[in-house]
Amino acid sequence: MALKLFELVGTDEQRPFSPVCWRTRMALAHKGLSAESIPWCFTEKDAIAPHNSEKVPVLIDDETAVADSWAIANYLEDTYSDRPSLFGGEGVRLLLVFDVRRRPSLI
Repeated sequence: MALKLFELVGTDEQRPFSPVCWRTRMALAHKGLSAESIPWCFTEKDAIAPHNSEKVPVLIDDETAVADSWAIANYLEDTYSDRPSLFGGEGVRLLLVFDVRRRPSLI
């Protein structure tokens, strides 16, 4: 398992500062997974373009690339279902989908 996570950084590559990327980092921690951090700046669009994204987070899991924190959360839930649930059950996930569609700022 070779997880890699593109995370937004500024001048200090050791300090990812995007709350959207933090969501993914927290989801990984909850699942008990670790990922190599790949520092990414706004001007490096070419680095993530092959993964069909123009923004981070982008999670790479071997040959699979997943962009967007909500899509990553669902990918982690489905792929690593033997680990603690991010949603506490399928019913809760469906409620979250409804809420996210109503208030897109949640993702």
